[in-house]
Amino acid sequence: MTDDRMQRYSEIIIEHSQFPRHHGSIEDPTHLGHGENPFCGDRVTLQFSVNDAGVIEQVAFESVGCAISTASASLLASHLYGLSLLEAQALFDQVRSAITGEADESRDEQLGELAALAFAGRYPSRVKCATLPWHVLKHALMQDVSVATTE
Repeated sequence: MTDDRMQRYSEIIIEHSQFPRHHGSIEDPTHLGHGENPFCGDRVTLQFSVNDAGVIEQVAFESVGCAISTASASLLASHLYGLSLLEAQALFDQVRSAITGEADESRDEQLGELAALAFAGRYPSRVKCATLPWHVLKHALMQDVSVATTE
């Protein structure tokens, strides 16, 4: 990863942690997920509503935790709008791979600003912070009411 790319990714993480998008709650969500990392105290709640056509039309999250966890939840919420549930599952797979896998510039280009989360993957202690909101998404997609963790 080039220094310019790392700088850009760092700026995206900082921006989303300081000014999170879609923070709050929505009325009558069709899907809901909760997650926590008991080792560091990060907690995330994700809510979204799917319309009759099967498209996500409202998204909100609430979080308590570190900057990377908040930024990851903000990026997640910002990119769910307009996706089908299958597309949201595919996005989970792509982002999780970006965070936990090898660097892949072509994948990073496909992910756009979500590729900034790969920056966290360079720091093993931050991987769980970055992936927690995405595990919450997976639970919400499966309508699993248990608390999601990164374990």
